[in-house]
This record gives sequence, structure tokens and C-alpha cells, in this order.
Amino acid sequence: MIKRCIVLLLTTAFFLSGCSGTVAQPKVTHNPTGISGALHHDAQLAYAKAHVLWKNGVCENPAKAAGLLREALRIEPKYGEAWLRRGRLLIQFEEYEAAVEDLDKAVRYYPQSDSYAYRGYAEFGLGNYMGAKKNYERALELDSKSGTAWNFLGELLLAQLKVDEGCDALEEGSALGYGEPYDAAIERGVCVP
Repeated sequence: MIKRCIVLLLTTAFFLSGCSGTVAQPKVTHNPTGISGALHHDAQLAYAKAHVLWKNGVCENPAKAAGLLREALRIEPKYGEAWLRRGRLLIQFEEYEAAVEDLDKAVRYYPQSDSYAYRGYAEFGLGNYMGAKKNYERALELDSKSGTAWNFLGELLLAQLKVDEGCDALEEGSALGYGEPYDAAIERGVCVP
């Protein structure tokens, strides 16, 4: 009798607990915008809309991108990727001083290789070769496979007439899939393959 009661209690507990052999799966939602939810939704949405305006490293609609990035940064002032993107936009228009200011914030809030590489590029644009090199070296410490950083470093070294070192850096960038600067240097006769 006691055994039957125990079996009956266990059977009842099994069915009441919902253990019918299937595990309830959480509902997966589709995220078409690609935003993470870590920052304010509207800021991430504005950034995503600005991000798609870049084709082959160049912003095709700068005025629209600037407005979207301004909106993202108004909502999320510590949005490092938005500071990086806006700094890149300013570089495109050779506004190097303003770019350095934005990229300082990118480095603070998004300390990734690209933030340092582009800050170095803006410093290079201002003629601050030592600052540029320091940023490129930091970018490469963070990601030794950054073709962007290798190419920027190569351009700096060529500007300093360090041709062998510059060509080596451009060749490294090319090997990582960013071959245009190295190919251009070969066409100009600066680098020899």
C-alpha cells in the first residue's frame, strides 16, 4: 500500500511539473535592424541607418549620415561606435581637428583597433606623425590583423620616406585583404613586389 502511494505521488508530481518529455523552448524573435539592445533602441536605430550609407569606405550621403549620427549621440553620448563613425565622416571631408575630437571619444567609449587606427589617420592629416604612429601601433597591438591599421601605418612610413618599412606595412595590409593601397604604390613605382 505504501509503495502504491509513493508511485502514485511520483506519477502525479511528474505530470503536474510539466515534464511530459518535451522541453519548452524560449520564443526567438527576429531582429531585422541588427541592434543589440545594449544601448537605447532609438540611438542604435539611428546609428544602423547611418552605417548603411557607407559603401567601400565612403559615405554616400554625408548630410543624412551626419544627422543620424548626431541623433544617436544626442540620445547616447557614450556611444563609441557612433563617435568612430562620425570621426570617419569628418576625415572624409578633411576636417581633421574635429575628427580627432570625435575619435578621442571613440577611443574612450569603444577602445577597439579601428578607433585607434582612425584617430591616427586624423592625426596624420594634421601632420602629427608621432601621434599617428602611436595610434597605429596601439591599433595593431589590439588587432594585428587589421588591414586598415597596416595600410595607414604604411602610408605614414612612406610619407616619412621610410620606403622599405612602408611597403612592408602596405604589403601586410594587402595580405589581409586590403590590397588597394599596396597596388597603388606598386603602380606609382614606390613599392616593388
